[in-house]
Amino acid sequence: MKRHLVLAALLSLTPLAAAGSGNAAPRTVAPFGAPKALPANALVRPGQTWVMTGTTAGGDRINRELKLSAQAPEWDDGWDFEADKGLFSWNPENRLIIATDVLTGMTDDTDIHMCLGMVEGTGARGVLLSGDLDTIQSYIPKLDAATGEPRNADEFVQAVRKAGVAAGTCTLTLKR
Repeated sequence: MKRHLVLAALLSLTPLAAAGSGNAAPRTVAPFGAPKALPANALVRPGQTWVMTGTTAGGDRINRELKLSAQAPEWDDGWDFEADKGLFSWNPENRLIIATDVLTGMTDDTDIHMCLGMVEGTGARGVLLSGDLDTIQSYIPKLDAATGEPRNADEFVQAVRKAGVAAGTCTLTLKR
């Protein structure tokens, strides 16, 4: 499983990760050979609006619009976009999109939602993690225990659930 991507997404939700460490500002370290610019034909581009729909592990339906800023993304083990409600990261090599709605959960005192979706065509399908920040962070050890390299969204959902994570399902589609 792409543990480092999921771990990075979960850690980015914590205030400590967002604030950096000490007095130093957080900095991005691009790995050798990292892309210099987002390709013109990229699936995910600045200014787009993506719709996250899904069903939580508890059976609740969600529908959220996630608007990406017009600012160019940064490369950090995937393309990281600024979004209006939380993290939105796309890793074309691993065919993975991680999208979060943190803002709605914090302002409405409801659950935070994180979609870990495998790209399928022009969208993504996968696992929906829901809960407060502590609940979502408690999934890290279980996600680390998940094994294998899923080939599609169905295998991804099965692997996460087999690891003991209370996960729903989600879909990410580009709003037209």
